[in-house]
Amino acid sequence: MHILAELPMSTVKLAWASPLHGRIGNSARQLRGAIALIFPDNNLFHQHFVTGKKTLYRYPLIQYRWDDGCGLIVGWLAGAEVLSNISWLETELVLGTKKVCVSDALIKFEKAAFGVADRLNRYNLRSPLILFNQNNYKAYKKMSPPKRRDECDRLLVAQILTALRGLHVDFDARLYASFISTRTFPCRHKEQKLIGITGRFATNAILPNGFAIGHAVSHGYGWIQKG
Repeated sequence: MHILAELPMSTVKLAWASPLHGRIGNSARQLRGAIALIFPDNNLFHQHFVTGKKTLYRYPLIQYRWDDGCGLIVGWLAGAEVLSNISWLETELVLGTKKVCVSDALIKFEKAAFGVADRLNRYNLRSPLILFNQNNYKAYKKMSPPKRRDECDRLLVAQILTALRGLHVDFDARLYASFISTRTFPCRHKEQKLIGITGRFATNAILPNGFAIGHAVSHGYGWIQKG
């Protein structure tokens, strides 16, 4: 086993007077929109160029999630530093049709380790992983069950490597990754109906809790935890 990098990571858990329950992707999207309105001039919060509406195509350094009625904001690298220096208490947010005020904010700053393991580690998907876009899902549906499993594993490897590169982590060995158990889950992203995958996978990559892979990670998808 060897460690490739230890990166700054911040997690901010926002709570209000009472928990707000809803669909993971929808609630995370509302949280993202509300925070982006507070910081319109910092594209770390919203993945868009400040001038114009063009999207910045990069691994999001600030990501939004929803957990047990509370909002989670996760920051990496420059995003981790920005989140740690914000006073969140009593911040007012509009989430969908509800206006809430942050009554408690728990901020955790840590160094998250990435590396190569001597044996396979197991990870749980805390939120659905979006592997497919509308185009490659059409091809996937035409495959036989064995080829579908191989294709899911191939895309899993590709998405882990893409996320690592997005954080400037060079995985200097061959990466192995395979699903142990899966269940499909309907998801919506930018008005598109997509398929998400929940379950467990194994890989020889050392990945920290809170790391996210796949499409739409800034909207709460693809969030992993060791296990």
